[in-house]
Amino acid sequence: MNGPDNFAVPDSEDQDIAAAPHDPIPYVDGNATAGALSEVFRIDIIAALGRCRHCGSVRAFGEAMAFTDAPGIVVRCRDCHGVLLRLVETPSQYWLDLSGLSYLEIDREE
Repeated sequence: MNGPDNFAVPDSEDQDIAAAPHDPIPYVDGNATAGALSEVFRIDIIAALGRCRHCGSVRAFGEAMAFTDAPGIVVRCRDCHGVLLRLVETPSQYWLDLSGLSYLEIDREE
């Protein structure tokens, strides 16, 4: 019987890919989204502070959990795992969902 403790954890030697018994899907930190998001934003949002709409946690965007091995990018809160951002790119458009963020505080000096 499968339960939350019975997930197979990928055996990876890549220390940048994090997986644990309760996080069976490998992810990287939010810094991995810098390239894709730089095509949408004219600013670097990796150092920006974002507030999770689900749990209220405030962290640098680069500390979030980024799932990039999908048709798009999904970024989740490191504290509650709620979805912060979704980005899907098609040949002619970007689809950006920021509904998981209450706000994004961007330093103008950087």
